[in-house]
Amino acid sequence: MADFFSPQDAELLEVKISKGNQKGLDITDLCGEFNIYEELGQPILLADITIADSVGLLSSFPITGQETLTCTLKKGDVMYDMNWKVIDIGRISDNGQQVYSYTLDLVEGAYLNSLTSLVSQAYEGNITDIIDSIYTDYLKTELNYKDDSSGKYKCVIPNWSPYKTVKWLMSRAKDKNNKPLVITNTFKNGTSILSFDTIFSRDIMEEFTYHKQSEQDGKMYNYQDLAQTPLAFNNIANGQVTNQLKNGAFGSTYISVDTTNKSADTFEFDVLEYYDDMPKLQKNIILDSENKWNDKPLNEYSKTIQSVKFQSGENFGPSHLNYEGNTNSFLPFFNNMNRMLESFKYNLVVNGRNDIEVGSLINLRFPSNRPFNEQDPESGLDKKRSGRYLITKCRHKIDDRDKYTLVIEAVSDGLGEEYNA
Repeated sequence: MADFFSPQDAELLEVKISKGNQKGLDITDLCGEFNIYEELGQPILLADITIADSVGLLSSFPITGQETLTCTLKKGDVMYDMNWKVIDIGRISDNGQQVYSYTLDLVEGAYLNSLTSLVSQAYEGNITDIIDSIYTDYLKTELNYKDDSSGKYKCVIPNWSPYKTVKWLMSRAKDKNNKPLVITNTFKNGTSILSFDTIFSRDIMEEFTYHKQSEQDGKMYNYQDLAQTPLAFNNIANGQVTNQLKNGAFGSTYISVDTTNKSADTFEFDVLEYYDDMPKLQKNIILDSENKWNDKPLNEYSKTIQSVKFQSGENFGPSHLNYEGNTNSFLPFFNNMNRMLESFKYNLVVNGRNDIEVGSLINLRFPSNRPFNEQDPESGLDKKRSGRYLITKCRHKIDDRDKYTLVIEAVSDGLGEEYNA
């Protein structure tokens, strides 16, 4: 009978550390836990690996944060070759019997290209094309995918690092509907710049149920059941209306001051005026339409935050956008998208799913407190919290027993059915 393969099965192979042009030293047998970290909006891919050193590696091969670590992750029949740069060694501890443990902090090679170069150049074009050229010219890598941003800019980058430049540009990157773009970097698919329309139109990768129990009977293994059963499922945030109100998610004021023409343009944002046209995971806003403060709906409080930006008119002519000149048509929506994604947040640990990454969509199901009805199974479902969730953080974890788990942060922006339904 063929061996059973669990969703957790994975292997970290041929882990080698080297410096300069020297031949790599194989440290596979010394390796413990290996983690890869992904985060929505973070262009830098990070990792770390724990070393159990019983051979005096630090004495014979001093690690000082300038080494290269290569390895291969085997998951099923698929092999992932990885190349990392060591940037720090930390958490050194004496385990006794001349065994030391420590952690090597790792980063992808593009990070060193960012450390060793500065962007001092004038650019013209849309933001995603400018970022694309920075990745090619300075970071020495390529974007895997990019949605086009709207608007044509002229800008001069004044000796900034490439990653600082990318983050500055992404803070104004928007699609044709004035909705923000976001950058992702995953170990499987590299760096992409995506609109929320693109992300929210993706297929659902998996469905997980809160407090689901495995259906394994001890005799017959069901790979799909194991893959769908969370090892942990914890609540981080369950409705954040007060905090969202404070941060201007529902109402806010933006003022654009033109210092050349000595004028000011004020925009008061009310989420309900634009909600139907916004890309979203859930259909219904988290606000209670009947809830008022001093006889005024919460979405009509536009003075929760007030942003003032200064710009010098059409300093590049009418054919180009001014970096601060169009903030009234962008920043309110940028702030709203990010704050609404704080509505519900959960932390899950699932059996190794390398097909799920930052930017993936999953379904989460929550049971209600109603008795189960065989005639209507859906009546036992909490339809307000259940629905589509976005993965905003991922930690791919391979432990010292070659068990692969995925730690994910999943968020949603509203309710599956109306608040007062």
